[in-house]
Amino acid sequence: MALVTNKYTKELENTLKALSSHISQESAGRVKQYMSTGHHVYGLGTKAQNEIGKKGFSFHSKDREQTFLIYDGIFRNSQSFEAKNLAFIFLDQNYRHISPGLQLKVLPAWVKHVDNWGHSDNLSKFLSRLVELPETQEKMLRHITAWNRSKNLWERRQSLVALFYYARTRKQHLPFDYVIGLVGNLLPDPEYFVQKAVGWTLRESYNVYPKETYRFLSEHIASLSPYAFTASTEKMNAKEKAALKEKRLTAKKETTLRRVSPAGGGRRRTKT
Repeated sequence: MALVTNKYTKELENTLKALSSHISQESAGRVKQYMSTGHHVYGLGTKAQNEIGKKGFSFHSKDREQTFLIYDGIFRNSQSFEAKNLAFIFLDQNYRHISPGLQLKVLPAWVKHVDNWGHSDNLSKFLSRLVELPETQEKMLRHITAWNRSKNLWERRQSLVALFYYARTRKQHLPFDYVIGLVGNLLPDPEYFVQKAVGWTLRESYNVYPKETYRFLSEHIASLSPYAFTASTEKMNAKEKAALKEKRLTAKKETTLRRVSPAGGGRRRTKT
């Protein structure tokens, strides 16, 4: 399969190269910078990529699971941003024809081949379905629990975003206590993209558990990074958001005062 996969990876990337020949390096570079990826970027837009995916390749067949396995090899071996995108495009069009068991076997390994927020979020879309399905939930949550403590920032990010993805797309939701435990573990995480995931997950948790999430935000208001705070309050009404902003400002002032105050409190006595 490895040699065949290499053959099909080359076919796919030759197609991308030919179709992007008119795109300047400057234009492709802007996409690369925006996506914050180390992969090669051809610069093809979303519409063009969808058209390529719709047209297909020589390895596309009626056996969608076999085609999915070929895309698995492509995703793990290609260093092209758009090539990996085409794996997601195929999956989006055909996931109903691919057993949850096979998806569970393949997709969690993709996170190790992610280096940007675009691929990370695309992967979350499908992992969140596996979190929701009764037959795959238990094993999927084992991955999520391990990722939450991983040294790999994209695994830590995935341990949060895959919990809900967008809560409105889920028919069932995980218990609040489980979700907030994972969020709490990553409140001090130093990575920007993990902090964005903290905010994303709190925002989606608020859509499902508004009272509980608001209470959590209020209690941990001083611990939230600016990125997490901004994202977490996006769906709140103006009154709730204003109250949290005021509490956050007060908490920051109190923290500053504690830092500058001398040990033991009170004013220092001056010698006469």
